[in-house]
Amino acid sequence: MKGDNRLILLLSTAAFLVCSAAAGVGLFRPFDVLVLDLALRIDSGVLDVAGMITSLVGGVEFVAVAAVALAAGLLVQGRGRLALRLVVAFLVTGLVELAAKTVVPQPPVPEEAMRTSDPSLLDVTTPYPYPSGHMLRAVLLLGAIYVLWPSRPGRVALLIFLAASATSRVYLGTHWPSDVIGGTLLGIAGLAWAFEEQNVTDQTGSRHANVRRKDLKS
Repeated sequence: MKGDNRLILLLSTAAFLVCSAAAGVGLFRPFDVLVLDLALRIDSGVLDVAGMITSLVGGVEFVAVAAVALAAGLLVQGRGRLALRLVVAFLVTGLVELAAKTVVPQPPVPEEAMRTSDPSLLDVTTPYPYPSGHMLRAVLLLGAIYVLWPSRPGRVALLIFLAASATSRVYLGTHWPSDVIGGTLLGIAGLAWAFEEQNVTDQTGSRHANVRRKDLKS
């Protein structure tokens, strides 16, 4: 995540708040109903399986194990501060998700529109579906891997998988499109905060390295 992470953090947080307010007063309702209706017209066994697979990545169980493994790997590399910030990002955004699902009066997707239930053993019942927790966790986990993984083909694959995850939330009938948008924005805000200090550290380290090279040349 290059550039000014503070700007990304501010923009994504502001966008999430605006999106939450719009969802709460029903401004997304026509858009949500239209997109869900289009998704319900598609019937594909392949997409059903793909949707279930991509849903697993956003599940609490999978993300919890993967996040611990990622944090442990960063600790081994001597990047304990970044590991801690990532863990905090997962926890805080999760609390924000639960709070929003309690206060943002977004009506749930009708049961007849759901193709299947989420494959999760730790499913917390909340009054409202906004934002999508699966999308939030997928963005945080895969986004962190995207930032840390320098492989261009790998990053493209991660972006494709994230797009598939977002699409599957609506295709399976588990979330409105606005829920997915809200979860994505909250995940981006969490990522920007987690890597903000890392970005500053990298820039400072680069400046110090340039100064040392100039000293050696002189």
